[in-house]
Amino acid sequence: MSIYSGKYDLADHIAGQGGWFNKEGKPVEFGDKDTYVFCSDEYRDFLAFKKKTGGVIHQHIKVEVTPWNLDFIKEHCKDFDYIKNVEKVPDNRTKEGYREKTTFTYYYWKQEHNDLKKLNKQGVYITLDIHFNTILDLIPYYPYLVGVCYTDNDGRQVVYISNQSFVIKERNEMLRGGFEDLWEYYNKKLQDHYREVVLRYFNPEGREHIEELTFDENRQSKVSKPIDENFDVEWDTNKPHWTSPKVIDYDKGIIEMSEEDYNYYLGKTMKVKYVEKKEHEVHLW
Repeated sequence: MSIYSGKYDLADHIAGQGGWFNKEGKPVEFGDKDTYVFCSDEYRDFLAFKKKTGGVIHQHIKVEVTPWNLDFIKEHCKDFDYIKNVEKVPDNRTKEGYREKTTFTYYYWKQEHNDLKKLNKQGVYITLDIHFNTILDLIPYYPYLVGVCYTDNDGRQVVYISNQSFVIKERNEMLRGGFEDLWEYYNKKLQDHYREVVLRYFNPEGREHIEELTFDENRQSKVSKPIDENFDVEWDTNKPHWTSPKVIDYDKGIIEMSEEDYNYYLGKTMKVKYVEKKEHEVHLW
């Protein structure tokens, strides 16, 4: 069980996705009969999980339906739809002798609803996409339980987590009963881990570089070192520009300039600031 919640949570789910090691840090196959303790490296697990999921996890969130968010809910819930009904109602106060009355018919899980209050009482759930780029984006969700996980037709891992951290959910339930639980203990574990990860992976000292590059006809160029994906690549200039550099390949150090910057703002030669990628040692968790 996870040290961040005491349950099988997102941290547990990620563990091992980047490969397994024994307690000495040597790579092993999971289930190896000569290995009694299986461990994994958090950063390798994160990179593997990011690749498998495309950098996105999901939640099912209950949302109140209103006449102003119908298109939003339809976009985020494939099981919701609606029809706008416009009826001409006699009204002698108008020049035309009638007024238009608008009502809506709602469809949720193939059931028809005409009463919005009853529909909201039943509850409508949308899919909320949570995008993550660096490991710091994902750590806040470590104590969230994994409710659903499957592989879609494109081979992508689809993961749905709970709507709330298990630690907070358990705390609130205990408080209703007049008790306290270990929520502060788990919160401290998570905060300590933040500090550990930041110091390990997000210290750019000694790895910061500024290089002047000339971009080819494809608006691409290459820096001399691999680029650390945890840091943004930026132009080293005070000139106005359209966008920041786009990284095409972090390991090869290939970056691209936008068409607008290439043709109108910066030109073919420009200095860039980036952080060199470092080789990560195995840190078992």
